Amino acid sequence: MEELTGRIFNIQKCCNRDGRGMRTTVFFKGCGLHCLWCANPEGISFKPEITLNPVNCMGCGFCLKKCPNGAVFMDEEGVMQYDRAKCTACGLCVQLCPTEARKQFGQDYTVDELFRRIYQDRFYFEHSGGGVTFSGGETLMQPRFLYAIAKKCREYHINVAIETCGCGDYEAFAPCLDYIDFIYFDIKHMDSGMHQKITGRPNEEILENLKKISAHGNEICVRTPVVPGWNDSDENIRATAQFISTLPAVRRYELLAYHRLGINKYKILDIEYPLPDIEEPDTGHMLHLVEAANEILIPAGKKCFYNIDNSADE
Repeated sequence: MEELTGRIFNIQKCCNRDGRGMRTTVFFKGCGLHCLWCANPEGISFKPEITLNPVNCMGCGFCLKKCPNGAVFMDEEGVMQYDRAKCTACGLCVQLCPTEARKQFGQDYTVDELFRRIYQDRFYFEHSGGGVTFSGGETLMQPRFLYAIAKKCREYHINVAIETCGCGDYEAFAPCLDYIDFIYFDIKHMDSGMHQKITGRPNEEILENLKKISAHGNEICVRTPVVPGWNDSDENIRATAQFISTLPAVRRYELLAYHRLGINKYKILDIEYPLPDIEEPDTGHMLHLVEAANEILIPAGKKCFYNIDNSADE
């Protein structure tokens, strides 16, 4: 029987923005949404991907000589390039590259392999009240692996948080909820038509999943990445706050400001950035939206915050 594996595209150590205390953040590869502003485009596709950063490339030619599929070539200006159609993401060029100009996003781990990486940081978890945060991509797209690794962490008393956009089959990921301590849940837009326009999918399943997770009793923080011109209206934020006010497990609502820090990732993935003309929202507008949300949430015993430190990555 083949051993269960999960596909991961990054592991970040000593994070302090993805939950309580010092945390290790594990990024699951693959996402059911295609948000126009996504700051982690390398996490959208489930397939492994190879990138080339020309700034770090010194033109040694190791990858050109050793690529088994002929995917690497040198252009007329002597700059190393590669043909994505021929690339099978075998990773050989990444292993050979002396300057780390090439990177592979998407590596398969067994539960034990990933747990060993997490357990290395137990000292920081114990002394800061931290733990592990599973992010993405979308964690719920790999429910069997999420269940297995979250259960393993619980056995060793490691706090588990997840970041999710709620895109997934509830029946498939419901067993995971028993081993998750905290959930960050994104609501991108309350209007389903606009949600489909900005993410590629309607939101009915997502909102229904949030209702079911809340009924299960997990502690939840709902977040909205505020993107000017797309979801930053008073109407949308108030509608989101109204929905949150009905959910008993949600006590906190955070607004995250859109940023442009992921643009370089699109370049090395050879993807055109969808929002080249959108500027970051100003602080005054963000605080205004917080006030609008709190007019609804505070009477319900909940509260909205402008999370300045944790920008809109998802």
